[in-house]
Amino acid sequence: MAGVQKVCLNNLNINIKNAIIIAIIIAKNSPRAIGSKKKNGELRGVMSFTLRDSYIDTINADVWGSEYFVITLYERFLVGDVVEISSPKICVKSGDNEIYRPQVSSPFYLSLNEGSSEVSIFNGDTVGMYLSLLHIPTKPIAGYCGLSEVLKFKEQKENVYVDLLVVVKSVKPVRAIKSKAGTEMSVRAVEIIDNTTPASLILDIFDIDTIQRAEEWRPSESVLFVADARVSWRARAARLQVCARSVVTHAPHAPEAEALRLHVQGRATTRGGEAAAWAAWSGERACSASVSQIQDRLKNGVPFCASLHALLTHIDLEEFVSSTDANLEELRIHFADHTGELNARVPVNVVEDTFEYSVQQLKAMSTEERGAIRWKFLLEQCSAKIAVTPPRLIILSLRKASPADPIPLY
Repeated sequence: MAGVQKVCLNNLNINIKNAIIIAIIIAKNSPRAIGSKKKNGELRGVMSFTLRDSYIDTINADVWGSEYFVITLYERFLVGDVVEISSPKICVKSGDNEIYRPQVSSPFYLSLNEGSSEVSIFNGDTVGMYLSLLHIPTKPIAGYCGLSEVLKFKEQKENVYVDLLVVVKSVKPVRAIKSKAGTEMSVRAVEIIDNTTPASLILDIFDIDTIQRAEEWRPSESVLFVADARVSWRARAARLQVCARSVVTHAPHAPEAEALRLHVQGRATTRGGEAAAWAAWSGERACSASVSQIQDRLKNGVPFCASLHALLTHIDLEEFVSSTDANLEELRIHFADHTGELNARVPVNVVEDTFEYSVQQLKAMSTEERGAIRWKFLLEQCSAKIAVTPPRLIILSLRKASPADPIPLY
């Protein structure tokens, strides 16, 4: 093709007609169908992705065409692919559309139309130089918002966006849900933590490509930098979402990311470290509190830790909360004192410490054997360290009174 030239993103201008751009895909947005203005009743498709060709230069690209063409292209190219784009239309960004896209360095965006532009996998000798760019955050990593600040946000009607530097605590199974419009869609919840609070938050992912990428994320190992995560609220509790503006950078190349990973791993491997972390973060010891006092503090929506002395009124060793990862299983229990009753959950590691049996051993027991263990604790005075991330209560440690170690009930 006459006049074809390879152009770097920092050299783009609207007068270039036959450019070839080589870059790595760092984010994608799911395709959607819209009505065609040219042919009545015919649906056209559109999708977008974000490209990078240097440590600094990033740009968004829209792909237009038939619904089949757009869906096929979306499925063919993945985040992390180095692509060669031929003959894109180079357009000046407009403010109205940019609020729904990732923030990029370029003042332009690329428009690719079926039949006039092409996208293919780049297999040239320089492909290796692009691969490391996948781990460079699209925004300054030092400006991230700690999860402790997110937890303090008050519910708002307008969208709130934050940058996050977090470690994956757990990756939940994919679930099928229905949107408000009645469309079926997939969602995956990822539990995330950082060094600003022992509390964890949920990051919801709806894009299929990112849902699949999450399969490779490892608890306490994988660090994520999420640019422009959207804050939402459910039952007054903050929750986070990966949206059309978000860019998820896995294993970001930054000293802050490695420091965070080491911090979280150290906290996880220290015996009793989680309870100590809660006490240190809240600035207070886990002081004794009654059921009603804990319930009153729950209403504030702010995480805290407390020590509860109460009767254990409900525990059923057959009621484990199911999960694909055994380390994520929890047990529902109820406490009661003279001020009321409280529901909480016991993580699997605390279950094993308290009952001195592994979850696998407990599941392998007969109903009578589990019942005998249950009655050793049921209606007994117990002491529990509780971490509260409203509306969730997690037991950090649990022990019952004994003649050698009595626990005052009130």
